[in-house]
Amino acid sequence: PDEQLPPKMLRGSGKPFTPVNRLKRERVAHNKKRTADEATALEKKLLAGERKKRRKLEAAGIDYEFGGYEAAVAQREKKRKRAASA
Repeated sequence: PDEQLPPKMLRGSGKPFTPVNRLKRERVAHNKKRTADEATALEKKLLAGERKKRRKLEAAGIDYEFGGYEAAVAQREKKRKRAASA
């Protein structure tokens, strides 16, 4: 019976359901601005994974050179030094 129900039990029941846009939520979380500490940690993780991959290739006897993250970091540091000295 309706008189025995708590007054707030069916609150909002007439409002249409709007599903959560999970794609948008994930896109916003993925593209958020990172702090300097977060960016440094991510860079360290990427470099460590790349070094591991290089060691595996070398151990397998595969001679394969690629720039990867190390080259990108070196190039960025080179630009920073050039900009700081100018």
